[in-house]
Amino acid sequence: MSRHLIGLATAMRLRMRAGLVARGHDLRPSTAQVIPNLPAEGLRMTELAARLRLTLQRAGQLVAELEEVGYLERVADPADGRARRVVFTRRGRTLIRDIDEITGETTRHFAEQIGEARFERLCELLEALDVAVNGLDAPVRMVGAEYEPGGR
Repeated sequence: MSRHLIGLATAMRLRMRAGLVARGHDLRPSTAQVIPNLPAEGLRMTELAARLRLTLQRAGQLVAELEEVGYLERVADPADGRARRVVFTRRGRTLIRDIDEITGETTRHFAEQIGEARFERLCELLEALDVAVNGLDAPVRMVGAEYEPGGR
């Protein structure tokens, strides 16, 4: 099982990387983990660090790297003027759109290989196993308002 999961994860990662490079993006693997863990409305640094299960210092370093290349920015928190929120810039929102497109292309490709019904069942089983082993709040999984059971 592990060989197959690693092989598929590698194939997905390579397709994502190639698709992002073709669209003009170049994320470092260390900073890429921030992107799927930041909701559209943004988060405070402490919330993002907790979601990533990293120290505040390390999360701050990753955010700073993504700020330098124009994907993220820190803005005043409307709920608390003293606090700052990490949000996507226009370039960051383009990145999200491109990730969604590449994910859709990859999902369709994989489904074509084994058939839509079998692929859907595989996704359901993998989701159930992932949540059972890692919990619903595991990093690099969209949770809360943007989490939809059965989502790919």
